[in-house]
Amino acid sequence: MEQTNEHQVTKKTNLSIIGIAGLAFCGVLVETSMNVTFPTLMRDFHQSLNAVQWGTTGYLLTVALTVVLAAFLQRRFKLHGLIVASSLAFITGGLLCVLAPQLWMLLLGRLIQGISIGLAMPLLFFVIMQQIPFAMQGTYAGLGGMAIGLAPSLGPTYGGLVNQFINWRVIFWIVLPIGIIFGLIGIANIQQIDQPTTIHFQFLQYLLVAIGFICLEMGLNSVGTSGFGSPAFYGNVAALIMFGYLTSHRKHPLVNTNVFADPIYLPCLLLYFMVQFIQIGMTFLLPNCAQLTLHQNSFVAGLMLLLGALISAVLLPLTGRLLDQSGIKKPLIFGALFTNLAVILMYAFSSHLSMWSLTIFYAVYMVGFGFLFNNVMTYGLQHLKPQLVGDGNALFSTLQQYAGSIGTACVSTILAITAAQIPHQSIVVQTAMGTKYSYVLFIIGALIMDVLIIDIWKQIGKEKHSFELLDQDK
Repeated sequence: MEQTNEHQVTKKTNLSIIGIAGLAFCGVLVETSMNVTFPTLMRDFHQSLNAVQWGTTGYLLTVALTVVLAAFLQRRFKLHGLIVASSLAFITGGLLCVLAPQLWMLLLGRLIQGISIGLAMPLLFFVIMQQIPFAMQGTYAGLGGMAIGLAPSLGPTYGGLVNQFINWRVIFWIVLPIGIIFGLIGIANIQQIDQPTTIHFQFLQYLLVAIGFICLEMGLNSVGTSGFGSPAFYGNVAALIMFGYLTSHRKHPLVNTNVFADPIYLPCLLLYFMVQFIQIGMTFLLPNCAQLTLHQNSFVAGLMLLLGALISAVLLPLTGRLLDQSGIKKPLIFGALFTNLAVILMYAFSSHLSMWSLTIFYAVYMVGFGFLFNNVMTYGLQHLKPQLVGDGNALFSTLQQYAGSIGTACVSTILAITAAQIPHQSIVVQTAMGTKYSYVLFIIGALIMDVLIIDIWKQIGKEKHSFELLDQDK
């Protein structure tokens, strides 16, 4: 894969990035918009929260199972065909959701739209890493990342507004034409640098990944009723171990595991996972907490995330430029500071819940999110050989979506277990206690992030020392 070294970006490249980013934004916006509609959907379809939340976890799981194919698809097919397929899936899925008379049809529409976003998001960063000069990649990744970083927080505000004053189906009607426009922009301007090659699809490897992901998802969602002894957990471990074995013993694996040979890539990948795990978990937890505990309507519940959304929108391109100019150390420091502060404050004030505290603490987390999210991915990909960037990008996109799916499932499970332990308490008390336990999960996640940041810092020091020794030898 070639990578341009010139400090110029063509108009068609800019327009293709805008089109793909816009399409991805619309998909993620709809996904998080539905989080605040759960109480409404429970009433409309006469279903439990655990059943309705599959509209989110199933969607994210489908995205993860699609983006894991990104490296293969980008090598095998033309980019133009991929964005066409993404646009068609977005339209088809959206129409099914709008017309859904029963929950199963809504879930099917969400799964089809998950395929759309699973194609669009890795394609966005593939184009950036392939067609944008190295010295500008952080800035462009920050701008492109606004589609992914802004939408999860803006979605609940948008969804709450539409659901409260019109109807949840209108969420899809409004976004559909916007997604179509962005899709057409991307289709008209996408450029092909490397020609597709005929490679064999590793079906068994993909099947094992699918089994592993689905088993873990089902295992997490069944914890509330069957505990951690669910066979799904063991199926997940066995399938992923077998996948790892096959990918390391095949000439053309589904995902090239040589990306892990770089000591900086893996901690960057895991850090990226944890940042998204906590953020999506919060976008699921906080609006539902506001509605079920603080008795707010869906619009107000979504609105409280707007401040954090705007902060991340402003910070992502700015911190991307900081990466280009100063390296990764400053983003790591500020990211760790604000994410740790946010989760600690959430837990400390969990017994005194209010709309203002939830709004402010979430905004604090989104400051740290803005420093870490895209910069960690960009920095990790920049350390890979050019021929491995597609595989590295596919793993980032896969874990980003799977992190959201697992984050939602974990929080939902905590709420379900808490309710089961205190069945005679009101839903207000059950939700308040479940929210407090979820904050503990976020603190554990933040501590894991700290360990990964320290590891990245150490690897940077080793890398710098190696360069100094090399210069002395010269």
